[in-house]
Amino acid sequence: MKRKIQLLYIIITLLLSIDMLAYYLEKISLIGYYSDVLLFWTWLGLSILVIVVFWKKILAKIMLSGLILGLICSILPMMLPFYTLILSMSPFGLEMTKDLGENYRAQIVGYSVLSAPWLEVIEKKGIIEKRVFSCTDNALNHDGTATRIGNTKDIIFNSETDTTLRITLFYGSPNKTITFDKRTGKIIF
Repeated sequence: MKRKIQLLYIIITLLLSIDMLAYYLEKISLIGYYSDVLLFWTWLGLSILVIVVFWKKILAKIMLSGLILGLICSILPMMLPFYTLILSMSPFGLEMTKDLGENYRAQIVGYSVLSAPWLEVIEKKGIIEKRVFSCTDNALNHDGTATRIGNTKDIIFNSETDTTLRITLFYGSPNKTITFDKRTGKIIF
């Protein structure tokens, strides 16, 4: 039984590590917003289970100390990394998600208490996804408008070509249409 728990923990830890590395290096993650959240909480729950099951071993005590020390160190600098962890690993960071057909989805997320939410367009590729576009309020307001992504009521898919994708942020009036290059992830003005 202990061997199975240990093997499962190693597999989940490797999956979480690969998921985090793929996201930070290539902007690739598992499908959907909640799959990453579920993977993190599974890892955390298994970490606690491993600590309880292997409590007599010195590595379990070191692991518990490391988790507690990491939590304390993230809370010390004004709790900002702690808030980021809570917002990115729970549903509290997701403000809006919208399916844009079978190939794309859009989401408005805010993982920081110091910055405004931002828009992400994600390409679906089976059980993984790739972020192809991300922008903040500053990127949308190049023309002097005061568009706020956080105030968006709906995200509407307009059109797609081989190299571009066009969406509209629906506010009621006036709406904001964005065209971006799928290869570079940059807005086309």
